Amino acid sequence: MSESKPKRKPDAYQRPRTVRIAAPHCFGETVVPKALALVCATYPQLDLELVLNDRIADPGSEDAEISFRLGQLGEGTFIARQLGQVGRVLVAAPAYLSQHGPITEPSDLAKHPFIRVQGMFGTDQLPLRRRASAVESAPIHTAVKSSHWRPMYEMIVAGAGIGVLEEPACVDARAAGRLVRLLPDFDLPPFELHLLTQTQRNVPTPVRLIVALLLKYVPVLLRGARTATHSHFDRCQESETKKWRAFRKSLSLTDNVCDLRSYQMAQQLIVAVFDSVDVAERAGRDFRNFEEKDLGFKIESGVLVQKDAIGQLNVLGKYTRPFWGTVIGALTGGLIGMLGGPAGAIVGFTVGASGGLAGHAIKETLDNELVASIASKLTAGSVAFILEAQEASPFEVDNIVLGYGGSVFRKSLGR
Repeated sequence: MSESKPKRKPDAYQRPRTVRIAAPHCFGETVVPKALALVCATYPQLDLELVLNDRIADPGSEDAEISFRLGQLGEGTFIARQLGQVGRVLVAAPAYLSQHGPITEPSDLAKHPFIRVQGMFGTDQLPLRRRASAVESAPIHTAVKSSHWRPMYEMIVAGAGIGVLEEPACVDARAAGRLVRLLPDFDLPPFELHLLTQTQRNVPTPVRLIVALLLKYVPVLLRGARTATHSHFDRCQESETKKWRAFRKSLSLTDNVCDLRSYQMAQQLIVAVFDSVDVAERAGRDFRNFEEKDLGFKIESGVLVQKDAIGQLNVLGKYTRPFWGTVIGALTGGLIGMLGGPAGAIVGFTVGASGGLAGHAIKETLDNELVASIASKLTAGSVAFILEAQEASPFEVDNIVLGYGGSVFRKSLGR
């Protein structure tokens, strides 16, 4: 009689090992799901768990073996692999721009309600970079703060204000024409993106497989989001600007006459002092942009001057002519002389009239107190715009000057 072999019990079902992946909210809701879908399609036997949290967490904390980190790496015990950069875009809804007009310079930003996530731009300064130049700060006016990016996104799309979104979050809205990129000549510094894993001798096979695929797929997804976002925004921005200009031109002659009559324009001598030529040049562009909007500001003459190390005031013709040509007011010429301009300071410029003031009245208009106040700010190396202008209200010009950290002085010249 043969011995019967004991029956072997079937192996119990072995549940796949769960790999936990941590990511910040916006990136984790827009890019990571697409990447993980590709991972699951390649390795359907893997069991994944995605944890979203904007807190900086090292791999190993919260049992996450893989972590995406935006921004600075900081210190910690981990292995970091660079995935690329997550771009950021300054945006608004087309409906918002149709109502409020285009935003053409960084100094315009503070005039609009800014919607942001808590912890970002907390000083109300927005870092901007024109092409390859250094990063500069533009003032903003925070109207709404949110603890999550999604309400911020919805409010911007709804036309409640302007704000900054990560590029991947803009893809769907740009495809539907619901967002427009602002200040296309400027970029915001992007976030550096790294993939972090624990430091361990024997990396589990599932973790190793997932990391390899994420290193392959995520950079491709980021490049696709950037290309799609910027190509559409450039076309959309141009379209919205054309619409606004067409709207302004469509105003009837009667409307334009009423607009002009509604402004009680006063003739002013305006002196705006800045720390450098570069800052003054940007402010000068803002003056011109405001003037072109036909909202109660008309420059009759303007000149940019700089005080040198020995206290002489020199006209910077290279920067003045592109803005206001070669004609300056007699009052401006007199002020240059009183502030320390040498005899040849205004060579190459034609000195015209100043609001009907006769020569003998110019010195009386430029009282010693005004000149002394301007001179106290116009130190060696600093520059100043001297403008003779028709102005309905000082509010806009003051905002431009103060937004660039300058000082402004005025003298009424009568009507």
